[in-house]
Amino acid sequence: MAAAAPAPATAPTRTPVSSSFFPSSRAVSFCSGTYRPNHSAAAASASAPWWRRRDPAVSVAAGSAQSAPGALAVDPKVDTLLDSVKWDSKGLAVAIAQNVDTGAILMQGFANKEALAKTISTRKATFFSRSRSSLWTKGETSMNFINVHDIFLDCDRDSIIYLGKPDGPTCHTGAETCYYTSVYDALQGLKHNKDRQVTSTLYSLEDTISRRHEETVTEGSGKPSWTKKLLLDNQLLCSKIREEAGELIQTLLENEDQSRTASEMADLLYHAMVLLRVKDVKMEEVLEVLRRRFSQSGIEEKASRNKS
Repeated sequence: MAAAAPAPATAPTRTPVSSSFFPSSRAVSFCSGTYRPNHSAAAASASAPWWRRRDPAVSVAAGSAQSAPGALAVDPKVDTLLDSVKWDSKGLAVAIAQNVDTGAILMQGFANKEALAKTISTRKATFFSRSRSSLWTKGETSMNFINVHDIFLDCDRDSIIYLGKPDGPTCHTGAETCYYTSVYDALQGLKHNKDRQVTSTLYSLEDTISRRHEETVTEGSGKPSWTKKLLLDNQLLCSKIREEAGELIQTLLENEDQSRTASEMADLLYHAMVLLRVKDVKMEEVLEVLRRRFSQSGIEEKASRNKS
């Protein structure tokens, strides 16, 4: 890709966009102090990029030159960050949306400075449409927005990841992700499955357990399978979870090696995921609960559960 303006000398080689870049409201309010517009400078403002235009709701640094009437409302940190991205010759960079809980790649598009700036300020994944030559926010038609929790730049600063939570299916086909066609499946003549996702080990296991569950419904016990046996016997499943939890504890009490601990944890996780399937709870729901607890004290969280 053709390099644009070089990154400032002080810029790190790989830096996530920190929470300081994200305002709490959808208005562009990066700093403290309310900006008041000067209508006599409207023409000059109109020609500036949208994130530099005046807005009654925009805030700027109190007491700075930007707080004077007619000043453009922009956080220099955001401007510096936008300039540090290595936009290609057309002013674009690849922008990938990824599920913050599952890690699934949702879609890929392109962003320009305005798209990235709008994503930073609104927390809605926004891209630049090359066919329409305009900005578009994912979900503006379908209402399946991708709510951005963080943004990452790669080490070369020429591609972007929007890490977020989708409100619904991302793909126009109704699939959860645009990536459901496996090359290896296609080479074997297998048809693509829109329910399939680019999955990690954890989600591949969840998918296998779900398929075993479907087989118990359509085929009964059918072909022998330990997972099916657990799915059909709640007492057996509960006893195995207790057993595996006890064995995991023993690796600590008896100072067993790390490989033994990993093995026992794998056993416990597998059996617990079978229970989740019985209860019709997805692993994504569990990870979402954990993510929401990140900013909360464990003691406070337990106390709130006792009150409810």
